[in-house]
Amino acid sequence: MVALNRIADGRWFARKVIPEDVREEYQRLYGHKREAHLKLPAVTSRHEAKARLGEWEAEVETRIATLRAQRNGEGQPLTKLNAIALAGRWYQWFVKQHEGEPGSAKHWREFSDHLMWNVIYPEAPDSYHEDPKADPHWEWAKQTDVREAVRAQIAELGRVATFLASEGKALNSTGYALFVDAVSDNLLPAILLLERRANSDYSHDDTPDSFPAFTDGSARASGVSCWSLFEAFVKATNIAPKTVTRWRSVFLEMQREFAEVGADGITEDAARKWVHGLINKDRQAITVREVWLSSARRVFGWAREHKHVRQNPFKEVRVDVPRRAQTREEGRSFTDTEASIILNASLGYQKPVTPAERTRRWVPWLCAYSGARSGEITQLRGIDVEDRKGLHVMKLTPEAGTIKTGKSRVVPIHEHLIAQGFLEMVKQVGKGALFYNDKTPPRPSADPLKPSRPRADTARAHLGTWVRELGVDDPHISPNHAWRHTFKRIADEIGMPEKMNDAITGHTQATEGRKYGAPTAAAMAEALNKFPRYKLD
Repeated sequence: MVALNRIADGRWFARKVIPEDVREEYQRLYGHKREAHLKLPAVTSRHEAKARLGEWEAEVETRIATLRAQRNGEGQPLTKLNAIALAGRWYQWFVKQHEGEPGSAKHWREFSDHLMWNVIYPEAPDSYHEDPKADPHWEWAKQTDVREAVRAQIAELGRVATFLASEGKALNSTGYALFVDAVSDNLLPAILLLERRANSDYSHDDTPDSFPAFTDGSARASGVSCWSLFEAFVKATNIAPKTVTRWRSVFLEMQREFAEVGADGITEDAARKWVHGLINKDRQAITVREVWLSSARRVFGWAREHKHVRQNPFKEVRVDVPRRAQTREEGRSFTDTEASIILNASLGYQKPVTPAERTRRWVPWLCAYSGARSGEITQLRGIDVEDRKGLHVMKLTPEAGTIKTGKSRVVPIHEHLIAQGFLEMVKQVGKGALFYNDKTPPRPSADPLKPSRPRADTARAHLGTWVRELGVDDPHISPNHAWRHTFKRIADEIGMPEKMNDAITGHTQATEGRKYGAPTAAAMAEALNKFPRYKLD
């Protein structure tokens, strides 16, 4: 029995030991490893405290039972249809818990704001930050990687474990994910309904009528699952964390689609139908080909070589990518007007204090005068800015973060940056990160399938959002990467040798012969001295 006690300050307190066999996973999902704690305000009556204790204990026990079922491959499976149907039961249950005494409308407004801005919005992909107007309805929130990232918080807010306990259901891992995702789609409507109830609006709610009927029974997949295949591939090949992050959404969605047949049950026709069905107005054919199909083909190819599956159903699948019409004369470069808007806005931060302000002040200018990838700049540290006998350079190194080529390179610092005071800013910040907060160490991820997002990547994404807000919102260009194209174009116009151009920007030399005799930092600096200053209005 779990004991309910009053502590010194009058609050109610209870603790429940987490069994050793599920502690690691329980901590990953819910933040507690050895014990789960219940704390209730001192004003709570004994009767209400006992009722809350029973509900809380049932919720913890359901979490434990679900984790065990998922680990052992047990628990009830769900089809997509049944997951939505069960979410319909949840919707009515959740509303009924509060409908009689809904409390204040302010509470439900704050609840909805928390859900949207504290739970879902932080998981917005870079593509949304770069062009928010392209997705005003937040369709990105239904992407599989976003779903997975917020699932534990959605389950907590929706009291999913308590509901499943009341239904007497323990779901397997795939069924649980499908169900919580269906709850995620209906949590906001439930909150908005309860806000109306709090405002004394008890008009008829049509939402329950939209759910299908729940039917028991579903085929179990045999053999290895698509997600297990991906997990084995990641552990065996040690691919880059960014690649894991980019590919995880592919295999989360594949797991849902082929949960009932498993990885070895996917036929070539089914694979082709699924891949082609991924192309829509929000996901272009080139993305499907270069990310979804490419990752599926590689992982299943590896799995076939190691006898995990009998065939690679994606091997012969092809995606045709239509040629895009180029309507911009400048191609993927900034126009002079666009470049001026960004650089002028950057100069508005004359005395940047925070990392975010330093990012806006300096990163566009550094990209403009180096052609470096924006992520290479946002991960720059003070220690990477060096004085080599009067020649100031920045060393772009894998020690600071991801470099696409995996190799360090030295880039001279343009004289206009020095004239603006870049070196003084570096001296003031010190040896650490220039454009993000590195005072507190990041929390390392214990899950190799969910690597932590580098802070430099977050800084880069927020910079893209800021650029779009300035009005540089043409969807045909990237708000950060376009500097790379702009630098290459201007370098060509002033006659900078292509070998020197590639060395500065970090592009692989086009021929084997050009790879010999890499340009020195002094030679690159001489070439960069001819790169003209940006003239602003």
